[in-house]
Amino acid sequence: MAMAAALLAAPVAQAAIVVLGFEGVNPTFPSATSAQILNFYNGGTSSAATSGTNFGISFASNAVAVCLNKLGGNCSNASRGGLSVTSARAALGIDSGTSTYLDFASAYSGQIAFSYQVAPGFSATIQAFSGLGGTGAALTGPLALFNTNPTGCPAYNAAMCTLGPGGLGAVVGAQSIVFTGVARKFVFDDLTFGAGNDPLPPPAFVRSDTPEPAAWALMILGFAGVGGALRRRRTVQVS
Repeated sequence: MAMAAALLAAPVAQAAIVVLGFEGVNPTFPSATSAQILNFYNGGTSSAATSGTNFGISFASNAVAVCLNKLGGNCSNASRGGLSVTSARAALGIDSGTSTYLDFASAYSGQIAFSYQVAPGFSATIQAFSGLGGTGAALTGPLALFNTNPTGCPAYNAAMCTLGPGGLGAVVGAQSIVFTGVARKFVFDDLTFGAGNDPLPPPAFVRSDTPEPAAWALMILGFAGVGGALRRRRTVQVS
């Protein structure tokens, strides 16, 4: 009995830290279109055939990677305002409807944190559920979010700028997270799972088809070898 009571009182194991920055979902930057995220983080691809780390997280079809403006940019009405290094190119938004969701392949237990911004005069919410697609029991109340910087970032042509920190707190057994708001009037970024109640910056994104530094070194050595062989061949022919 004592052992059973101890097990019931034990804290729920927390998953490894995962941060979704949505970098690389759009194949180019700046991007004229917003790709559907879909299975980019679930071992598959986005609607643009791009892929990221498989975290077992998928998104509804109206969840898109909103292009974030760089200085003087105009690919959207949102920007990090130069305050993010590894998460400055894209953020989560919706292109239709009034809500979207992400699903966990395995139920998630732990803290949920994020960066966000909402257009002035609008609101958004975030909420966790026990079932896929926002079904089942509500594990949290809907956390209402509002604009935190009415002046935006004029130099970045962005009304939704900069992004501030938010936290949904701890959940147990979440299978989905639902985001609500008006299309193109809110963005979420740095979705952080398994850390505290403050968002973390994601690691720098590197495309799987981009050569690693070691590969670049081998390629350079290969080119040098080919060049040397050609020079020796020309020398022999001349002599």
